Amino acid sequence: MKIVYNDGLKIIAAENGKTTEYGCDFHAKYIEAAKKAEKSAEWKTQGDGARFMGTRKNVDVEKADVSYYNSLNFFGSPDKILFSITVNGLSGVLTKDLTAEKDSEGHIIHSREHIFNGAEPSVDGRSFVTCIKEDYVNAHLAVYNLDTDDYMLVTDGDSCDTDAVYSVKKPNRIYFSSKGAGRDDHGEFVKYSPSSILSYDTENGDVQEIMTDGKMSFVKPKDDKDGNLYYIIKPYGEKKRGFWGTILDIILLPWRLLKAIYNFFEFFTIAFTGKGFTEKSDNPAKSRDKSQKELFIEDNLVNADQEYKKNLRHKDNYAGIAPWDWKLVKRTPEGTVTTIKNGVIDYCVLPDGGVVYTNGKHVIKLSADGKSEKIADTALCTKVALYVD
Repeated sequence: MKIVYNDGLKIIAAENGKTTEYGCDFHAKYIEAAKKAEKSAEWKTQGDGARFMGTRKNVDVEKADVSYYNSLNFFGSPDKILFSITVNGLSGVLTKDLTAEKDSEGHIIHSREHIFNGAEPSVDGRSFVTCIKEDYVNAHLAVYNLDTDDYMLVTDGDSCDTDAVYSVKKPNRIYFSSKGAGRDDHGEFVKYSPSSILSYDTENGDVQEIMTDGKMSFVKPKDDKDGNLYYIIKPYGEKKRGFWGTILDIILLPWRLLKAIYNFFEFFTIAFTGKGFTEKSDNPAKSRDKSQKELFIEDNLVNADQEYKKNLRHKDNYAGIAPWDWKLVKRTPEGTVTTIKNGVIDYCVLPDGGVVYTNGKHVIKLSADGKSEKIADTALCTKVALYVD
C-alpha cells in the first residue's frame, strides 16, 4: 500500500513507514515568473517617483499567493500521480513522476478562464473525469480524452458539479455531487441548494439522481467492489443559535459595537498616517499574515482554531480542523447507512472496507474493525490518494 497526500503545496508519498517529500514544479515556476515580472516593474511601485505618482506599494509575491490542489490521484502505477492545481487563478492538470530527480511533471492542460476541479483517471488510463468551473457559479462534468488531448462536457444546466470519480464496481459509471444555483427575480445568483449525489453512464449518457436531501449536503461519493456507497454528509445552511447563545449575544452587543467603532477609526488612522492609536497597534494586513484562523476548505470557510478546540472535546485521539459534523458514512446496496468517522475532509476506501482519511491535521488509517493508526501529521492536508497492488 502506498499513500500520497498534500501538506499545503507539498506532496508527500508514504510507504512502509517511510515518507518522501515533493514540491510542485508548476507552482514554483509560476512564482518565479511572477517575481521576475514584479522586479521588472518595480520602478512603478518603488522609490521617490512612485511616491510622487501615488503608485508606491510593497508587493510580496509569495505572501499574496493563493494556490491549492483541486485533486490528487495515482495514475496507473505507484510511481506516477495525476493532479489538478489552481495557482492564483491559473488552473492546470498535470502528471508527476515520483522517481524522476528533475523535470518530473508532465503538462496536460491549463487555463486562466476555467478551473479544473478534479482529475480522476479511468481504469484503462486513457481518459480522466473532471469538473470544469466556467464562471464563479457553474461547473460541469467533463471527460478528457488523453489520446486526442480534448475534453467533452457531459452535463449542463445552472448548477455546480464536483467530486467526480469513476465507479469501482461499474467502470462505465461516474459518481459526482451537484448543487443547483438559486437566483433572484433579476437572475442574480443568491445561493446554492444542498448537494446531491448523481451518476453519469458513459455508455448511454444517462444521468441519475442517487441521493438527495433538502436539509443536508452529500459530497465526495465513492463506491467499493461490493457496491457500497461512501460519501460525506455536511449540514446545509447556517447553524441555529441556541437560547443561551442568543442571550450572550444580547449582553455583549454594546461591547461589540464599541469595539467595531474603535477598529473603524483606527483603520483610517493607520491608512493615512501609518500608525495606530497606540504603539502596540498593528497594521491590519500584518495581523492577517500572523494568524490565518479562517481557511477555505472544500469551498467552505472554516475557523481552524475553533474547530480544533471543538474536536478535542469529542476526545478524538487525532483531533483535526474539519468540523465534527462533516460525517463520512457508508450506505449498503440495501440502504443501511453507517457512520464511519466524523470530521473528515477527504478519504480513500481500502479493499478490506477500512478507509484512509484526513481531517486537516493528520492522515489516518481506520481499519474495518474501528482501529485507528496515524500515518502522518500535517500543517494542512486536504487531499489523500491510495494505491494498492
